[in-house]
Amino acid sequence: MSVSRNVSVLSPEYRRFIQELKTRVLSARISAARAVNRELILLYWDIGRGIVERQRALGWGDAVVEMVATDLRRAFPGMRGFSPSNVWRMRQFFLLHGQPEFLAQAARELGDDIREHGPEQILAQAARELSKEGKMAPNTEELSQIVREMVAVVPWGHHANALAKVTDPAARLYYLRAAALPERGDS
Repeated sequence: MSVSRNVSVLSPEYRRFIQELKTRVLSARISAARAVNRELILLYWDIGRGIVERQRALGWGDAVVEMVATDLRRAFPGMRGFSPSNVWRMRQFFLLHGQPEFLAQAARELGDDIREHGPEQILAQAARELSKEGKMAPNTEELSQIVREMVAVVPWGHHANALAKVTDPAARLYYLRAAALPERGDS
């Protein structure tokens, strides 16, 4: 390589180009991590919902939670997250975010404070769709789906912390919104 070629490679344009590439790589990594987190949270929601629905419909007792944990760990030996305590958390996660008190709190707070960014963008879209249909407020099933989408942007560790420490629906919603705040700035 000639000296003039080395100089052009080390030029300000080249350094700027490398900086742009590094920024893009970091951005892609963050986007990938968010996508993985979203899918994990939705999986945990679905596992919790599945357990709760079958307990209600089929009369399964609490022992099913331990059985689910054991069977999932056996089926996916290299995958973390299926300890009995975590599967109990998944069940609790679904139950608490589907409670009428929590859904009512979400409807009151988020319905009046719809923003066009972050996790509340989902609420804005839902409100637009509902107003087109002439509905005043989402029904329980629609609101539950909105909450499901909202909680999907918050990492599981934050959910686990809130499940362990926060019982009041208003406080839980506040905590979830605060945990999702970094998401808002990146939109």
